[in-house]
Amino acid sequence: MSSCLTRRLIAFLIDVALAYVLFFAAAWLWPAWAEPVGVDPAPLLLLITFAVRALPELVWRRSPGKMILRLDAVGPRWAPLVRHSWLWLPVPLALALPAVPWYSILAIVLGLSAVLAPDGRSGADRLARTTVIARGRGCALPG
Repeated sequence: MSSCLTRRLIAFLIDVALAYVLFFAAAWLWPAWAEPVGVDPAPLLLLITFAVRALPELVWRRSPGKMILRLDAVGPRWAPLVRHSWLWLPVPLALALPAVPWYSILAIVLGLSAVLAPDGRSGADRLARTTVIARGRGCALPG
């Protein structure tokens, strides 16, 4: 795995860890939303993960994990909303087929799409027309 993909994975894990901390705090306030849907995570966790990842990218072009690892998402202003929209798909899919782990399947598909792509861009990056670059050393602009 390239250095850029490793940094992106670590940034993702930092964002998810932050989302879990916020989720456990919010679960006390809204226990009904903290219940999982089928075998997928709770809708509240997916909402918080979306907020932790997409909203900072709208404002500062990077999530908390990307800030720590000095990565930027370059693309259209609306791109974070599209890049992270896959976090909402498991909820309606789990209501239709609750025995299928939709969140895990989508996360694996997006991760593999980044690993298998020669430029390291995931399917969500391509859909949103974005590229994640590193400030300083590491990843470079495509082209």
